[in-house]
Amino acid sequence: MYGTGGWLALALLAFTLVMAGCEAAASERLTLPEIEVSFRFEVSGSVLTDGQPYTATAVNTVDLTTALQQRGGYTKSEVVAATVTAAEMERIQPPLTDLSELLSEARLLLTASGLNDLEVASRAGFPDDETAALAPRSSADIAAFVKKPAFGAKLRLVPLQPDAGETYIYEVRLTLRVQVEGV
Repeated sequence: MYGTGGWLALALLAFTLVMAGCEAAASERLTLPEIEVSFRFEVSGSVLTDGQPYTATAVNTVDLTTALQQRGGYTKSEVVAATVTAAEMERIQPPLTDLSELLSEARLLLTASGLNDLEVASRAGFPDDETAALAPRSSADIAAFVKKPAFGAKLRLVPLQPDAGETYIYEVRLTLRVQVEGV
């Protein structure tokens, strides 16, 4: 029915289809379950001036090695994209004070060795509450930060009538969407 050339052509076609399927599968992106991280900022009121921007550095850094491992055994080298999907800021100290009394603006930037700081969320105007959502920059790909051994954050804030004797403590929580190379 098939000559030697026909069988060879059929085998070559099957091999090509199998290889193309493997290549297509390897280039698929899988979205992992959301990862939540938080950064804590402590600022002495003595360095703040009413209405003047101030940049605070987080007292902690984040390493996503364990989070990636727990979501399917992935490693940082398999991350192909990552974005911030939600951000929330909370006033920890001073107690019983709403964010609207403390800040007029806040911008969160991620930091890591060898990378330029990248703004990932911001807000102008705050509610009469101790927590407020920040608007994430959905176009900001943070995969390069996720791949680092650890990354940190800076909070650029514009304070309102700061008290020089007070220590201001804020926590910013981020929800991350991380995509990895599929297999």
